[in-house]
Amino acid sequence: MSIFDQNPNTIFNDTNELLSIGAKDRKHAFHTPVFSTSSNNSRVVVLRKFNQKKLSLFFHTDLRSPKINEVKKYNLSNFVFYDSKIKIQLRIKTISKIHFNNDITKETWERTRLSSRKCYLTKKSPSSPTNKPDDGIPEHLKGIDPKQSESEDGYNNFSVIENTIQNIDWLSLASSGHRRLNMTFKNNVPLFQWIIP
Repeated sequence: MSIFDQNPNTIFNDTNELLSIGAKDRKHAFHTPVFSTSSNNSRVVVLRKFNQKKLSLFFHTDLRSPKINEVKKYNLSNFVFYDSKIKIQLRIKTISKIHFNNDITKETWERTRLSSRKCYLTKKSPSSPTNKPDDGIPEHLKGIDPKQSESEDGYNNFSVIENTIQNIDWLSLASSGHRRLNMTFKNNVPLFQWIIP
């Protein structure tokens, strides 16, 4: 992506490409964005999928996590992505939807590795207080993956959050001059507005 490219459609297409790469490449800066709910709680999540056609971002979470109730209460949310190498920031407004025990979670669970499934086998819910530093994983699974059959219990705590993009605030930082482009969407078609960084 060239910072000198002033074509909004090119910027939109490049943004889609960055999000797609971020969902697939664990080492990419866009793989771990900050996700914020309307309750002003923010946390880093792992971008698991980007559906370009639906303009949706997906991540996984424990159904017992506090963010679930936050999304249930008010489903407007935000993502912040930043890549320090290319100096591009994305602030993305989304509408979040919780998937649990449906076709999306079943298909996603089938592709989830045992090492990741283990995270959903904790006896206590995320954010529970504890008397000692602990991840909540059962003692017999410390340092090892669960067996396939045992891992299936984790599905009861597994959910997928789908976040449909409403707005993208794109910012490119450069010594030659910063550039900022706002993108809103009508039927998934982008409407562009240049703004002062």
